[in-house]
Parts: sequence; structure tokens; C-alpha cells
Amino acid sequence: MISLIENVWHHSKFFDRGRRQSITSLSDKGVTENRRQYPRTFIAIILSVTLFALLARNAMATPEPAHRADNFVDSIGFCTHWGYGDTPYGYAYPQVKKLLGELGVRHIRDGYNPRMQDLFHTYGIKATMIFGPQSGGIANIMQILKTNHELVDMVEGPNEVDIFPSSANWEGSKFPKGPISFQRELYSAIKSDPITHDLGVIAPSTARIGSNMQLAPMSSMDYVVMHSYSGGEPPETSLYGGYVSNMVNAERILGQNAVEKPIVVTECGYHTALRSGGGVIAGVQPGVSEAAQAKYLPRLFADYFNAGIVRTFSYEFVDEFKDEDTNAEASFGIIRRNLNPKPAYYAIRNLISMLKEAKWDAETQCWVRKPFRPNALDFTLQCDPKGMKNLRHLLLQKSDGNYYLLLWQEISSFDLKTQKDIDNPSLPVTVRFKEPIRGAETFLLTKGLSPLQILGKTSVLKLQIPDQILVVKLIPAPLIHGKSPSPPIQLKGEGTNSVAHLSWRAPAHGGVIVGYFIYRLGRYLAFTHSPYFTDYGLQPSLGYPYEIESVNNRGEVSLPAKCIARTTNKLPDLIVTNVSWNPVNPHAGDNVKFIATVKNIGDGPTPDGVTIGVAFQVDGAVVDWSDTFNGPLEPGESETLQADNGPKGTAYWKAVIGSHVIIAHVDDVGRINESNVSNNTLEKRIIITP
Repeated sequence: MISLIENVWHHSKFFDRGRRQSITSLSDKGVTENRRQYPRTFIAIILSVTLFALLARNAMATPEPAHRADNFVDSIGFCTHWGYGDTPYGYAYPQVKKLLGELGVRHIRDGYNPRMQDLFHTYGIKATMIFGPQSGGIANIMQILKTNHELVDMVEGPNEVDIFPSSANWEGSKFPKGPISFQRELYSAIKSDPITHDLGVIAPSTARIGSNMQLAPMSSMDYVVMHSYSGGEPPETSLYGGYVSNMVNAERILGQNAVEKPIVVTECGYHTALRSGGGVIAGVQPGVSEAAQAKYLPRLFADYFNAGIVRTFSYEFVDEFKDEDTNAEASFGIIRRNLNPKPAYYAIRNLISMLKEAKWDAETQCWVRKPFRPNALDFTLQCDPKGMKNLRHLLLQKSDGNYYLLLWQEISSFDLKTQKDIDNPSLPVTVRFKEPIRGAETFLLTKGLSPLQILGKTSVLKLQIPDQILVVKLIPAPLIHGKSPSPPIQLKGEGTNSVAHLSWRAPAHGGVIVGYFIYRLGRYLAFTHSPYFTDYGLQPSLGYPYEIESVNNRGEVSLPAKCIARTTNKLPDLIVTNVSWNPVNPHAGDNVKFIATVKNIGDGPTPDGVTIGVAFQVDGAVVDWSDTFNGPLEPGESETLQADNGPKGTAYWKAVIGSHVIIAHVDDVGRINESNVSNNTLEKRIIITP
């Protein structure tokens, strides 16, 4: 079991509302400008009433469900460019093919290329194919999909339609009408054809805040999409914060009263061109060292899997151009242009090799794996409170019964200012098991497949957790199987504006039921002993799919009971009604503090516990921000917010002589689902005298 203290940190980030300066993606491979990162409290605040009660009882340990290890492997993908003949994808295809096959990855994302047939037949690698208006029309796309149906895994709509006209313009219409019409026709054609109707369809991607709202309401897709670059920051920041690349923004394409859909991340990753200045398409994105990339990418795949992301494609597999040391656009790969692997290649290859189970049968052209449903494991993670805040884990299990516990510190491994690797100390962590395990082995991905430690029967493991994934193989005592538990019965879900209340009854069969596991769209939320659960910090006007599983005293887990809880259709709408500063009449050299009055003119409150932030810009550059008010802000209410932090760690702007434009931007990073995001700014002019 994991301790509830650790469970709180791991699943909610509730206690960490601090900001981070970072850079996030607004382009095909890059980002545009400095933004502030936030933990996604409005998505991840998932503490139930039961959890609070248990916390009060000194953090009693709870069982935790394991995910199937092979499902995690299957969530990993890479972007490729097989059609780029002047890159290694073209002129060195045999070598690149071999490296991709040896990596063990099963999914690539690219436009259609005939070489995909070779990759599929040799290694079983399936393709998520991107199609846009430039793909030759719907009839041509359907011919490609039907001809290559066996190797197509998903179909992705046009790429970043709000910044690339070639992706948006369709039959005389531009953004947003063009991509809306194209996606509707593409989806209808795929789903109406008996050969292709089973293919998953991914939404069109966008690159700017507010663009998904212009495409909403869109229902012509099975998955929403993210391009979530971390801008050199730790992976988790790209999920729970950012200007565009967060899960709330991805869901905005659904519109009001829709049901939340699963997410596929079709672009993310890190470049290693430290002498480039970070320039990429549409902006600047800092690079990291190859050593940091090797730490971050495996963590990224684990972070995203924990968040319920269906599949994550890292951009990209191979560096493309000769100037990879100075061209950020050329160096996102885990293989250098000279075809020498970077350390990240070996780390990911070791991760996949250690956890995979499915085998490709080249004769039958299919993946073969044993039917298997993972169990739960009782264990507790213990470390100091400060370390617990950054400790992350992922529990996996193979069909042979062995567990694989992935542990890491979610902290910075690279200093973006000094461009140096950070020598982070290991975090001492104690793992305690309710029942003794028969043995354990530890592995470090960057050290290969030989175990660092081999331990015998024990109830306690004392580990040193680094800032990269430490894999702990656990050999449990044999499970004495009984009758598997039945799912909970009479499951009901009701929602208010930002809260879902779930209730159910205990099943009649399956041994001694000790509790229930709660999931929301693939994201494990919590364990509860009681037949009810409250999920906080949700967005209004959405249907949230939940799954509840029973677990018995043998650690056996039931099939899920399912329901949808809908939040009420009342959205906030934030505006800035006034901007002021102190001192009122500043002179050159003064430290000027900005103040904004924010009002909610919508018909619903902002989610409770979600920070309402305001960024202050001077002549287009963010100089500081306010980040102290956590809502809710009821309809008609106002709040005056003063800057409390900034990009340089200061909450003021040092005045410069002349006339300047001041812009206050409420909810500039898009953490709150509003009815209107086009009215979030207010502009004033300030005159600085000598």
C-alpha cells in the first residue's frame, strides 16, 4: 500500500500552488514565449472525504492497483519524417529502421509514407497518420487508409490549424471554418466505411490560447490532442500548466455539455542544441543536455501515463540536419544525425526491454500477449515531507505476477540559465510491504539491464531515489486465487459546478471487499473504504467518465463499474476592470508594483481551489504576476490582486523613463474554463518621468 500522505502528493499536487517560469509549445516543434507553469489543481485535486478522514488517522496505508506493464510500453511512441529525403530518414533508411526496431517502440506518428509497410511487416510498428487539407482530398485519404488498414493505428486531424494556413484552408474556408469542415468530412468518411470505422480519430491540433474554443463544439473525433513541450522544464509542468499545452485547454475543443474524451499527445519532447539560442518554429524553446534528456524522456512517458494519456509521441526519433549543435529544430531526436544514439535512446530501450511482454508474430502479422488482469499491492512509501512533494511513482505488473515499481524525483535535472546539469542528491525512501516479498532487484535505466541490487525475502526496502527513473522489480509471494470480486453495483454520479459526487453499493461476491479504486478517464484518483467519493476541482459544463473497481483482501481487482457525472452548465467569465500601480506617479528607477481588479461577469463561479492569476506586461513582455487568490470567485464578485512574483523572482517592475503600455491579463495561462477568453485583458499607458 502507499501511504495516504504520498498518495495525496502523487495524485493531486494539492499542496503545491507555486508558479514556475517556463516555455511551452505554440508550433509544430516549438514554443513562442516565456510563460508560467502551474500544477493543474483544477484537474488533479481529487481528495475525497474518505481520504481526508484517513489522513486524520495518521495516514493509514492503502492498497494500490497495478497497471499492466505492457500497456505502459504500448503508450510510448515517436514522431518520424520518412518523407524527408535529405535527412537520415531518407538517405540512411536501413540504419534508421534497424535502430527503431531495436528500440522496441510500437508506434510512430507521421504523414503517410510507403516505408510504413516495411516497418509494420518487420517489427509490427503501427502508424498514427496525420492528414490535412493538403493530403489530396478525402477520397485520396480514404484510399490510403483502406489500402494500409492493417498498419494504421489512429488518424490525426490537421496540424496546428490556427498558425498554418495549409492545415486550415479547406474548400474556400479558412480557420476556424476550414478545419471544422475538413475534420467533419474526414471523421464521417472514416466511420461510415466498414474497413476503417474502427480506427481512432484524433482532433485537429491548435497552437494558441482560445483557438480550441473557436473550433468548439467539435464532436468529430474520438480523442482530443495536445502538443505539450516542456520548454526544458521537468515533464510534469507540460501537463498541469502552461499557456496552451495543458489538459483543460485540450478539452475546450469539446464545447459545453460534452463528455470528456481521452487525450493523445502527438508532440512533446526536448532538444539538445545548447548553442542554438533555442530558436524553433514560432519562437524560442531552451534546450537541455543529452544527459538531462535521458532523464526527462522516460519520466515524461511515466508522468503522462499516470495522467491517463492514451499515447505519447516524443518529437522526434532522429536529428535531421547537419547543424544539430546550433539548430534547435534539428536536434529533438534521440539519435544524432550521424546515427549514433544519444543516452536517451539507451534509457528508453532499456525501459521498454524491461517491461514489454507482447511479441510480434511476423508470420501472422499480429502482436501476441497473454490475457491478464493486474492485481493490487499493499505497500507504503516513506520519506521526509519535502522529498515526498517531489516523489513520483508508477506501479506496473507483468503476467508472471512480478511487479515493477518505477520511482523518481520530479525535479529539474538541468539548469536552463547556466546550461549545466544539476547534481541532485538522491532521496532516501523506505518501502514497506504489508506482506513480505520473496525478492527484489533494482535497475537504473542509464546503467543498463543488469540489476544494481539483488535482495532476498523482506518486508522493507531502503532505496535512494534519483532524478531519473529507478525500476524496482518486486517478486511477491504466490497469490492464492479465489473467486474474483464483482464490480460495485448501483453506481451513480452527480455533479455541481466543479464537484462530482459518486455513490455505489458493495458487490455481493468476490471474497472480503476491502475497498474501491477510483478512476476518471484512465487516471487513477484514489482508494476509498467507503461506497462514496467526492471529486473536486472539475470544470463546469462537462461530463466526466468514472470507473470504480472493487478490491478484495487477496489483492484481486474486479472489472469496473462505469458512470458519467455531469457538472452544471454555468461558466465563469473573467475580465480586468481596472489596472493601477504603486507608487501612483513613478519616476525612473522606482520599483513599481502593479495591481489589477478582476471581476467574474459569467453565470458560474470559478472552481474552488484553482488560482486566478494575472500577468502584467510592459510593452509586450511579462514583468510580474499575481498568484495568491485561489477562488472561488462567484458571479458578479470582484477581487483586487497585486503582483507577488515575476520571471526574475521579483514582484515589481523597475521603471524606465518614457511612455509604456501596461497590459493586465487575467487567467493568462488558461487554467479556468471560461465562456469567453477574448475579454481577459485591459490596457493602460504609464508615463515615467526622470
